[in-house]
Amino acid sequence: MAEASTLVFGATGALGQHVLDALVERGRSPETITAAGRNPARLAELASAGFRAASVDLSDEAGVADLVARHADIVLISGRDENRLAQHESVIKAAKNVRHLYYTSGVRADDDRFEINADHRATEKALVDSGVPCTILRNTWYIENYVQSLAGPRFTGVLAAATGDAVVAAASRKDLAEALAVVVTTEGHDNVTYNLSGDTDFTYADIAEAMSVVLEREVAYQPVTPEELRALLRKTGMADELADFLVSLDETIAAGVFARVGDDLSRLLGRPTTGLVEGLTAK
Repeated sequence: MAEASTLVFGATGALGQHVLDALVERGRSPETITAAGRNPARLAELASAGFRAASVDLSDEAGVADLVARHADIVLISGRDENRLAQHESVIKAAKNVRHLYYTSGVRADDDRFEINADHRATEKALVDSGVPCTILRNTWYIENYVQSLAGPRFTGVLAAATGDAVVAAASRKDLAEALAVVVTTEGHDNVTYNLSGDTDFTYADIAEAMSVVLEREVAYQPVTPEELRALLRKTGMADELADFLVSLDETIAAGVFARVGDDLSRLLGRPTTGLVEGLTAK
């Protein structure tokens, strides 16, 4: 069955690269790993590094089925396309005879109050219903998501957000990738769901303080209403659709979706999770 032992979908993305690195660090040989994605330049780099590289569009059911059939273990890093649920279901359907499937879901995916996780929730159901031996890793908010938020505070000294007094147990992509690699390379994870949060519930004041260290200037958190945030974003020339999405994201954060859910992540890592400053400056 297995031309190569592990197939990683989404390998050319930011999380995917960390997953490949973590698998190798834990003793897997690159030639036993197929890195699948759509970025031809990145795939060429991975092939040069010794990985088996496969160009694949998850919307190509036949291509997905052919690739899956040649592997024993499948890592499905959740996609970002609008039709990602159909893509995930295509992988699950093709994986009916594999040894194990690992899926990166979203924290609190089982809580239907949070629409942000609707695709994750449906994918988890499809995976469980399929009967394929699986492990679900519900990832929290990435610390790196705040890197793009450094631009405004760099010049204004203000981190404005419509998140109120919300807390976010963010974790670095590297930590989450390492946890996935631990699960892939050890036993005892069949049909287990891990809820992966950072060790600390960070407030937005904490995030502003970390930005102060990174930017070497004082940054203060300024809570704003959703309407005020929308106006601020539109004032920068941002398209209405994107501004509305970012506002709705802040409202979801304010509702507590990314608050800490336990210590699964640090337990899998065998160490504390990465802090804000280190996460904001990591390469």
